Amino acid sequence: MKKIKTCRICKSNSVVKFLSLGNMPLAGGFLKKEDIPSEKKYPLNVYFCKKCSLVQVLDVIPPDMLFKDYRYLSSSTKTLSEHFRKAATYYKERFLKNKDGFVVEIGSNDGVLLKPLSDLRISAIGVDPSENVSKIARSKGLNIIMDYFTKKVAKEIVNKYGKADLIIANNVFAHIDNLDEVMDGIKILLKEDGVYIFEVQYIIDLLENTKYDTMYHEHLCYYSLHALSHLMNRFGIEIFDVDRIPIHSGSIRVFVRNKGKNESISKKVKELLELENKTGILDEKSYITFGDLINKNKIELIGLLRNLKKQGKRIIGYGAPGSSIILLNYCDIGKEILDYVVDVSPERYGRVIPGKHIEIFHPDKMKEKYPDCALILAYTYKDEILSKEKDFIEKGGKFIMPLPKIEILP
Repeated sequence: MKKIKTCRICKSNSVVKFLSLGNMPLAGGFLKKEDIPSEKKYPLNVYFCKKCSLVQVLDVIPPDMLFKDYRYLSSSTKTLSEHFRKAATYYKERFLKNKDGFVVEIGSNDGVLLKPLSDLRISAIGVDPSENVSKIARSKGLNIIMDYFTKKVAKEIVNKYGKADLIIANNVFAHIDNLDEVMDGIKILLKEDGVYIFEVQYIIDLLENTKYDTMYHEHLCYYSLHALSHLMNRFGIEIFDVDRIPIHSGSIRVFVRNKGKNESISKKVKELLELENKTGILDEKSYITFGDLINKNKIELIGLLRNLKKQGKRIIGYGAPGSSIILLNYCDIGKEILDYVVDVSPERYGRVIPGKHIEIFHPDKMKEKYPDCALILAYTYKDEILSKEKDFIEKGGKFIMPLPKIEILP
């Protein structure tokens, strides 16, 4: 583990700590039972850059510990699969309408976007360091480079395939410590008239929805459009369009091109920059308030769950995203409250929640004997879960939403 002392984007020393979540296990480190004795925890502190507004984690875990054996499959949820199927069609119609095109995806996971791109007869390759997940993508007939995206990898792609019409990175730009290395690689790989498109969780939505549980070692950066504009300007490229999208409880899809095209920039870019000024996300005080809201939510959630247990209610956890590890550990919710956790990803079965060691099962486990309540840990997929678990609800089961505000459903 290393600690950096300056901002990743602007390199300034104007970084201030506004949140300490204590010592935390790795959010993606779903353990086998035999590995529990050797489990490690690491400090998790979050900082704000007063110069460029980047929110960031400065305690950096070696990437191989996070990504070589990765237990997150994007295709496991219907919501994400449909989101990227629509995205593939949109990219084709907007940027590749009259040509086949060549697309490179950074952080391609199990091929959730590459597969629909391939189905549209677009030549596409993925770059992903995870061995287990890349094998799943390759089993679908997809072309995967099993590595981190670097300048070296970018040059190898150019030499073998040529430059890219589109470079895409979805929910991966937050994971990168050395942003300069990746941006240099993008500059090497992107055609002069090419477009770089990426999706990241949006800092305004994160603050408004009190989503502290998405702050973990794997997520090193939490972006505003101001911070992203600062980064792109350093590399001679510009943001020319942006969309706010609902995925992951609020994200932005950002469109970037080389400067000097003399083409108009969407008014949405200016509007979002103005919104950031109005909402105060460029002000350190907003993050102090955020910390107060987190503590209040923690106290209320623990109180509700303990009260239900006193009433003799059986409670389980529903979903095991990386964010669930932060929420359960920060709120000190363990096996004394949750009997077990269910999740749709087979990559997590037979493993336990880091830090709290609650066992993870397939959702069918619920049907053996329905619990009274289920804490929705994958609450960004609330609608999909409620639709899927109608039998549980009809038998009187209740879902508990922990964030953005505590609710009991239905």
